[in-house]
Amino acid sequence: MSPNDIYKYSPFSNEFSVDDWNELISVKLRKYFSSDELFNSNKEFMRTEILNYIQFSTKQEYLDLFNWTFSLFKDCLEKDENLSIAELVKLFPEISETDMRWMSNVLLQADVSNSAERDKINYSFKMIDEILEGFFKIRFKLLHKFACFKVNGMFPDNSNSKFGNLINNFPSELSLSAQLFLKDPIISISTSQWRNIASHKSFIIEKDFIKLEYGHQKIKTATIDYNQFYKILNWVQNIYHVLRLCEVLIHFNYGSVIKEKLGGTSKIKIRFESYLVHIIHNLQVVGFEFVSKLENDKTFELNLRKKQNDDVKNSVIHASQCLDQLSCAISDDEFIKEKYNRTKVNIVDEKSDILASASIDVEIALSKAENKISLEEYINNIDFKINN
Repeated sequence: MSPNDIYKYSPFSNEFSVDDWNELISVKLRKYFSSDELFNSNKEFMRTEILNYIQFSTKQEYLDLFNWTFSLFKDCLEKDENLSIAELVKLFPEISETDMRWMSNVLLQADVSNSAERDKINYSFKMIDEILEGFFKIRFKLLHKFACFKVNGMFPDNSNSKFGNLINNFPSELSLSAQLFLKDPIISISTSQWRNIASHKSFIIEKDFIKLEYGHQKIKTATIDYNQFYKILNWVQNIYHVLRLCEVLIHFNYGSVIKEKLGGTSKIKIRFESYLVHIIHNLQVVGFEFVSKLENDKTFELNLRKKQNDDVKNSVIHASQCLDQLSCAISDDEFIKEKYNRTKVNIVDEKSDILASASIDVEIALSKAENKISLEEYINNIDFKINN
């Protein structure tokens, strides 16, 4: 994957306006927020999360799973908000860390589209292991806690529980509704066993099928064809997307309380690249086309094509509105905050020649974000350039 490919996750289109995006997220996601005010305050983030929602919502079984999972969390929070929020706070640092690792995982994905089939399958097993062990398991711990509370009124300490125990000890009263989290829908092997198969490489790839071995004391075997295997890979991806988005929406609904319990935002770690995906997607929503990102000395730059039916001057003024967001994203990531001292947006033509630019010192942008300087003073410090 090239350095810029991940930021083209959102396909650019001049036919889908910002009003269209807002209507889409309102129709699909507003019902998961407790108030209009809360929804509107997170609208820009929802324009990115709707892409994750679309990945699974076209399949009714995953949409049903999503709604059931969200309702389970919501019911528990309504039953005892203080206890439930305490559990959200306990696992929040660990869960937020998974999104940082997920971005690393995405950035390091190999392009195996032209590889031999056996190599694609080997790589897909690696993905299954990484998703289930590195991302799904941690979020499933939180779901397991809330499921137990829903059934018996107690949050268990599952911090040291093995993956297999979490799956096998999921409350039986809820196991039918949670079935897609617990075992695959193709040959009914448990989710934790799929992690074991992938992690321990207990599979043999034959010409037309794959042999599997799994189990702890009594070894079991199974055979699947390639088509079944790729369906299982898709299932693993879908259950993670479902669980992640449910928990993200719950955290958005109770974000202010969680922030207060954590003692501020210092424990909330968000990787710069995650912010960048969100910023670029919103630039494309309002009509800019993302071209590339650049690292020029200590300046971080975005190259954009101007908005359709807009002149260069208006486009660069509009694009400059993201400079404070870029600066905050840089400052919030301890791994790169010393790397850049300036942010810049360029409006480029079809040959990537710069037509106009706007740049600002990171420190000045941070002062504006923290209300230490006025908007007028901030704008006066932006360096606008329009080339003839």
